[in-house]
Amino acid sequence: MKNALISFVGINDLGKQQDQLKNDGAILTVFKERKFDEVHLLWNPTKDGKINFYSIAVYIKKEITNRKYCKEDNIHLHSFECENVTDHNEIYPKLLKFCESLPKQRNFTAAIASGTPAMQVCWILLAESGDFALKLIRSNEPKFGKPFVRDVKLGTGLPRIKKMQKEINYWTGEFIKSLPILLLNIKKRIIKIGEINLDLAPVEFVYYRYFIERANTGKDFLKFTDSAIMPDEFYQKIMQYHRESFPAADSNRMDSERAKGISTAVFRSNINKLNKKIKPVLENEKQENYFLIQSEGKRFYKSYGLNLPKNKIKIIN
Repeated sequence: MKNALISFVGINDLGKQQDQLKNDGAILTVFKERKFDEVHLLWNPTKDGKINFYSIAVYIKKEITNRKYCKEDNIHLHSFECENVTDHNEIYPKLLKFCESLPKQRNFTAAIASGTPAMQVCWILLAESGDFALKLIRSNEPKFGKPFVRDVKLGTGLPRIKKMQKEINYWTGEFIKSLPILLLNIKKRIIKIGEINLDLAPVEFVYYRYFIERANTGKDFLKFTDSAIMPDEFYQKIMQYHRESFPAADSNRMDSERAKGISTAVFRSNINKLNKKIKPVLENEKQENYFLIQSEGKRFYKSYGLNLPKNKIKIIN
């Protein structure tokens, strides 16, 4: 069975790339004492542009390959999209989902020295809970002497973790109960969150209708690769809804009908505009996770959808 290493990419992993006098970063230090057949590096796309974690991941991959620690084809870079890298409540479910998507029949080891403290906590929670089987290691700076890499001993925190999870589930359930109803009135072309009527352009209305109906029928998020054109199923539904609700707006449909499709660039632009219209009517940031169109997944393989439970959706035809 193959041995696979997983690690977030951190600032310390710049190592000698940043300063030739520095030692290797945490991830490269792991390979001084451990061998792996496969490597998975998770990098977070930052919005401020100050630190490019993708370029650090590329550097680490190049160094691992050049030093013959692992074959290049077995080193994989993954975009880990996270709004708040200090919030373990956001990180944990996304990290678990990522780990579950990895190839099976592997002995997984997580190197936890790289990344934010919250990311390190999530590795420990993941291992202690048993939600995903993996071993934990931490690399030490050479100035502290050998060994460079130590196993992380798990404590007896599992009962406490399970208790915390029960509390989180309880409060999440209570919060969902308090959410307003999302009303879609197809005939009157009205979408309301609670008592607030959303002022949406025609294309925004039909986009939101598509995702509302998808959530109401319990369908998974809409998945597609990063190709130039959206899936035909989405295109056909949007055209159908646009004709039904705005029959006189033929000119607005001409470009899409002429192209026989909707480009992914146009789709993302419309989703951004739609979410900007919805966001101001929400009471707090927690509601955004339920009423905004969410995006998930790795780079080049995204999925979009609405997290709102169907008991909070009302559709009038």
